Amino acid sequence: MQPLGEMLRGALNLHQQGRLAEAEQLYTKVLAVDARQFDALHLLGMLKHQRGDSAQALRLLAAAVESNPKSPDALLTYGGVLSATNRHEDALSYFDRALAIKPNRADAHYNRGNVLIALNRHVEALASYDRALALKPNDPLALYNRGNALIALDRLEEALAAYDRVLALMPNHPDALINRGKALKNLNRSEEALACFDRVLALRPDDVLAHINRGLALAALNRPEEALACYDRALALAPDDIDALHNRGAALIQLNRQEEALACCNRLLALMPENADGHWNAALARLTLGDLAKGWKEYEWRWKAANFPSKPRNFPQPHWNGERLNGTLLAWGEQGLGDEILYAGMIPGLAGHADSVVLEVEPRLAKLFARSFPDVRVIGRGEPLPKNIKAQSPLASLGQYLRPSLEVFPRRERGYLTPDAGMAASLRRRLSPNGEVVIGLSWVSKNPSIGKFKTALLSDFEPVLRMPGCRLIDLQYGDTLAERAALKQATGLVVERLEDVDNTNDLDALAALITACDLVVTVSNTTAHLAGALGKPTWVFVPQSYGRIWYWFKDRKDSPWYPQVRVKRQVKGQSWADAIASAAEEISAFARAAR
Repeated sequence: MQPLGEMLRGALNLHQQGRLAEAEQLYTKVLAVDARQFDALHLLGMLKHQRGDSAQALRLLAAAVESNPKSPDALLTYGGVLSATNRHEDALSYFDRALAIKPNRADAHYNRGNVLIALNRHVEALASYDRALALKPNDPLALYNRGNALIALDRLEEALAAYDRVLALMPNHPDALINRGKALKNLNRSEEALACFDRVLALRPDDVLAHINRGLALAALNRPEEALACYDRALALAPDDIDALHNRGAALIQLNRQEEALACCNRLLALMPENADGHWNAALARLTLGDLAKGWKEYEWRWKAANFPSKPRNFPQPHWNGERLNGTLLAWGEQGLGDEILYAGMIPGLAGHADSVVLEVEPRLAKLFARSFPDVRVIGRGEPLPKNIKAQSPLASLGQYLRPSLEVFPRRERGYLTPDAGMAASLRRRLSPNGEVVIGLSWVSKNPSIGKFKTALLSDFEPVLRMPGCRLIDLQYGDTLAERAALKQATGLVVERLEDVDNTNDLDALAALITACDLVVTVSNTTAHLAGALGKPTWVFVPQSYGRIWYWFKDRKDSPWYPQVRVKRQVKGQSWADAIASAAEEISAFARAAR
């Protein structure tokens, strides 16, 4: 018989040449002679893993580790296969054992970082990559995965530096280019991100991930038609790609093509029925179209959607199911200030649905809401909740029970919020002592993700600012001094700010100030909702695509939420200045009639 050592060398040589079946035969012969032969167990375990037989690989490698428990190589190989079969905690213990024997193994630190990433332990993963790089400073894999850990930790500038080091070593590393582009997009540097994805596609024209991320960068640049073309290209290459289908649906919604978006969502959900992003897109499309009965049900998926801005509250009480409740119902505000104001319009409809109602809202709204809803106990978020609550509901979830169709919206003559009448009257006397028409203005959205698309410049309102006999009042929250000063210097036009009214923090006073105005002209922001809920005649300018929110519905000029709102929509290619100018005569006619 051929000596075992010679058989092992022959098997290893065949293994290295990629002649796996022949190598396996020789390893098996060695083990037939000596079932505990360490090298044969280890190498055959590696080979089985290469051939996709993970179960046999794990059996053989476990035997190899038992045969030689001090071998870092066997420990690392076993850990690697455990990780590949999603047994990450077990893999981590074997990497730690290997490092206890040989602390300066850069590959062990690297592999340890990888399983920590899989376990979402990104801070520890980063430390492992740093140890690997201290031992092997120019390892592109460790640098690349270090960048991935930094992205997960939202340390985007550092992630960029890591990817730049990778690309200095390997200029055409496609994955580093893609992730560098993702980091740039998340830093709102979408033009630079686009260049990264274009570099990848020059190298790999059929890279599905690059096409999808190129589309996301274009969407962030408010170029939804081009984004849609990217998703279509990705789907031509991978027809069932979930991310491409999700983002295609989102692009179609931004393009006001909701029916097509729904078809895209249905295709996605046929492949993955529990996909929250697919349900979220379906909710937005249906609600925009006024299909409230189905839309609200889909909207309940919002908490699981990747880009939903709020987190659910973990109250111990059950969710309200719409039935009559013997006890106290807690309704709690969600999302942003504007959303809390919008959905609060349903609070009067809770009368009779529960013995009593507690409404928890953003503290700045508490005083105004307490006056407006005297039959409800209003508390600011953070205050202690009553102990007798029997059920709870986020505000938007009330829609499925209280607004199941457009036909059931109440036909209000006035708004549902009640300002401080004395303060409003006092402000009115100050603002219009001689019968001046008072126009309130707001032009900025502070929404962290889409605010820039909803925001105009104060100078864009010039056709309104020049209306004769009008007094112009700043209703904008935040610091507007520089923009108002620049406007005055450039045009001589004055927009006044009442310094004794804190537009940002004292929303009760802002509500009184809005009430003191004859009309409000605003972009889609908190001021729009506050003015609408107060029943003030209001012109709301809504963006053409990105940043347009479903509750303005599709192509409506009015709002079922707010009785006195006129919705003015930016059209494709139109600047905010042109959009506002197109409504100037209508606004002017109202102002003349108000004199």
